Amino acid sequence: MTMDYSRYEWQESSPDVWTREVDEVEFFYTSLARTWRGCGRMFFHMTGHLSVQVPVPPGRTQSEEGKRLEDALRKAWISLRFHHPTVASQVKLHPDKGTYLKTYHVRPNGWLDETFKIISTGQTGTEWANADPPAPELPTLNVVVPPQDDQGLVKRDLVIRAPHDIMDGVGTLMLFNNLVGHAATAFEQGDAYAVPDLREPRVIENLSPPFRVAANIPPQPSPQVKDRMEKVMTVRRSIDAKDVEVVPSPFRAGATKPGVHKRIEITLSAEETSALATKCKEFGVTVTHVFHAAIALVLRDMMPKAELDRQVVYRGYLLRNERPNCAAPYNGYEHAASPLEVDLVVPGKGTAVTVEDEREDFLRVVRLMRDYYHKVRDDPLHYQLAPLLAGAATKPLPTDSEEAEVVPPIPPPTEQASATISSMGKIDHLITAKQGVIDVFHPWVTGEELRSSLGLFLGTFRGELSLSAAYNDAWHEEKDVVKFAERCLKVARMGFGL
Repeated sequence: MTMDYSRYEWQESSPDVWTREVDEVEFFYTSLARTWRGCGRMFFHMTGHLSVQVPVPPGRTQSEEGKRLEDALRKAWISLRFHHPTVASQVKLHPDKGTYLKTYHVRPNGWLDETFKIISTGQTGTEWANADPPAPELPTLNVVVPPQDDQGLVKRDLVIRAPHDIMDGVGTLMLFNNLVGHAATAFEQGDAYAVPDLREPRVIENLSPPFRVAANIPPQPSPQVKDRMEKVMTVRRSIDAKDVEVVPSPFRAGATKPGVHKRIEITLSAEETSALATKCKEFGVTVTHVFHAAIALVLRDMMPKAELDRQVVYRGYLLRNERPNCAAPYNGYEHAASPLEVDLVVPGKGTAVTVEDEREDFLRVVRLMRDYYHKVRDDPLHYQLAPLLAGAATKPLPTDSEEAEVVPPIPPPTEQASATISSMGKIDHLITAKQGVIDVFHPWVTGEELRSSLGLFLGTFRGELSLSAAYNDAWHEEKDVVKFAERCLKVARMGFGL
């Protein structure tokens, strides 16, 4: 059946209510969230973090400047919605159409009270984000007041919480940059700052289309795309059918439902980050290739040894940001996932492994990762697979309004957990370190993990590389996740002789 792209055009379905259908990528995240809602949390719910600070000028108090900064951030949040109104939308089931629609309400006053929060709990933003914060259905900006250890500065930690069918990781960082830009202007201008009118007709013109439209993907896949999709699915079926020992991602068994999503982080100094980047350049690889290889090798090394060497396979997938394939001025959703296999050997108990052997194996796996990433990067059809792959992986949802209200049972824990990596790259390309008098630090994003898997994230800002990991405390302890990240760093250092 031919797909009609008019379904993705925003239309006023009732006074002050605008709707459009969601595409396969958006619906994938909607389906996950609704399927898991029985645990009281939202699967892959986005958390974005950014610390901001301003100096306290002579003659002013820290309290006065704090209120001034919060007021500027409140105005900036309104301005951000004016330019990016999709941040005030949500996905809902239309009771008459039996279709899930992205819905935008023109209700500025109620929206601001609901989505702009000042949090004063004595915690930092990172601590608050690790303490099971609410998962709102509308993207919400939480302005966390951290302990003020320097009387000459005012600090606030910004934590955005949003459903993944509304915002993605890279998009969250880009929105932070725009938010700080508006806040810097509002902070400087004070009462003279003109807060935009959210009822202006041109606001509707800024509502975002889905990835399928933003990337100009044809309604019907071409024969080449169909052929590529069939090959991808054939590879996946053949991988699943192989009688091989798969490298597992360990977790603590026993829990039957998710606990609290948590995040840990290790940040390298600017000097060590530079040394690692130099080695990567020397070998023609990236830090993403290096740490994806390190994940595979660390998991391999955690496996029990038998008497003899044995062949095993690391299985993962590549998370690729497809945003660059979107036509200006649209920002697309992230990540088409591609299956990945790497052959490894678990040494037997009597096998002597030298440091040189380990380095040789490290470089072999890093090059395999590089070649695979480049193969996907250089594939002109890959981005067109994103909707098809998302559709193939999506669990159908009830379209009857009464059935849709029935909370489904929580899916059982994943028996074959995975460890994946998502790289934000050089975040300085997305977020300016200083705008006006506002300095920014510590940007990061993560998606709510409700399974037994581990999600690792890479990002570099102000010259420092951060390796973080997201996990669920029902199946992992913090000390074990920290140890895993440290072992990945150790493998990278060893492999490059650092």
